[in-house]
Amino acid sequence: MVHKGLILLMLLVQFSSESAATGGKPKKGKKGKQVICPSQLSAEDLDRVPANSTSNILNRLLLTYDSRIRPNFKGIPVEDKVNIFINSFGSIMETTMDYRVNIFLRQRWNDPRLRLPADFKSDSLTVDPKMFQCLWKPDLFFANEKNANFHDVTQENILLFIFRNGDVLISMRLSVTLSCPLDLTLFPMDTQLCKMQLESFGYTTKDLVFGWQSGDPVQMDNIALPLFNVKQEDIKYGNCTKFYPGTGYYTCVEVIFTLRRQVAFYMMGVYAPTLLLVVLSWLSFWINPDASAARVPLGILSVLSLSSESMSLASELPKVSYVKAIDIWMIACLLYGFASLVEYAVVQVMLNSPRRIEEEKIKMAEKEKARELKENKIPSKTNSVNGTGGTPIHVSTLQVVENRCKKVCTSKSDLRSNDFSIVGSLPRDFELSNFDCYGKPIVVMNAGGKSLNKNNKKPSPPKPVIPSAAKCIDLYARALFPFTFLFFNVIYWSVYLNV
Repeated sequence: MVHKGLILLMLLVQFSSESAATGGKPKKGKKGKQVICPSQLSAEDLDRVPANSTSNILNRLLLTYDSRIRPNFKGIPVEDKVNIFINSFGSIMETTMDYRVNIFLRQRWNDPRLRLPADFKSDSLTVDPKMFQCLWKPDLFFANEKNANFHDVTQENILLFIFRNGDVLISMRLSVTLSCPLDLTLFPMDTQLCKMQLESFGYTTKDLVFGWQSGDPVQMDNIALPLFNVKQEDIKYGNCTKFYPGTGYYTCVEVIFTLRRQVAFYMMGVYAPTLLLVVLSWLSFWINPDASAARVPLGILSVLSLSSESMSLASELPKVSYVKAIDIWMIACLLYGFASLVEYAVVQVMLNSPRRIEEEKIKMAEKEKARELKENKIPSKTNSVNGTGGTPIHVSTLQVVENRCKKVCTSKSDLRSNDFSIVGSLPRDFELSNFDCYGKPIVVMNAGGKSLNKNNKKPSPPKPVIPSAAKCIDLYARALFPFTFLFFNVIYWSVYLNV
């Protein structure tokens, strides 16, 4: 038991000593590189540096420098001038309502403790970016930032200058994703205002004040965005100092970008196809009302295509509680496509109404009767018995009296049977019919045994009776739908393009 207790005690002592040794080591910086400030160097290390070297000047500046205390402590607030250069500008994401920029963020402030000595000949001193950790710096952050990251390929993208009068200029390359609340009421003819807010996190306005550099504090080259136009002259600047209860006022500056959406993409991808689908649904008005196999699929195809386009567009936009300009267009197109189906339903009701069919038959019979009466009033001038315009053959030819019947006989069969007692004498230009004296058709056979009788064909099926009311509905729809849609387009584009 004693041996086990000694072994356990030795293990505890060894473990505690290793922990102490590990905790006593200084923490390493990024990528395992440790930053040692001049104030942490020993006297021996400082003596090894040549007296007239730049390193010695920097060591003298930072030997008694305390990065935990701001310049002008308990005095006037530090004035930090901000300048931004935009390398690239990403398009706005409507679904997440944000945009991404790649920028050079530059800040310049005065620190009297870093004034260069008189024996330093240059006006500025370029410092290794690692020394950035040894200086006091403003605690600037992006108030509307969603995500941000530094760039360190191939080295940390940080530039540090110290000027003779104690001004410190720091420039760093950042990629920032910023939120931009969108107002999509006029989408896709909208103009968005996206902000970039730079605010102090821990220093109130009594200690730190941000301000834009004079001139153009935000510069950018000619940036071409896929769906937006952004110009240098449309950039606006503002002050967004905020008050937080319990802590006070915190300095804040903002830049506002004006982004105007280019509508050409949506003209070609949304408006033109949906317009053609609406026009396609109108083609059914020119198809016969009884051709349901052609009209119904045409209307259903238009409605389904418009619905599919509407759903595809909705998936690319955020879910908002208000109506957008493109929503009004899509709803109008869907209504016109649906109205064409409703119009054909009304036509079908008229087409299958027994009362209207009977009324149409009566009208057709009256028209036919009137036409026949009109034809009978006109005397025939040819095809007479003697060819000189006398009495027509089909009215009175030669009346033959027979024991069984008394008819107008113009039959070829009587001639073939040489029954001239019945036929009598006929003129040479008399054309005989294909019926005998008793109204029975005569079948004339050719050499092959096939019938040559024209009246032996099957009668064609009767044409369907289409009520005139159904035709009138189609006729009115041909004019009503295009004119109302044209009027809607005039109102729609005049309102949204001039807002």
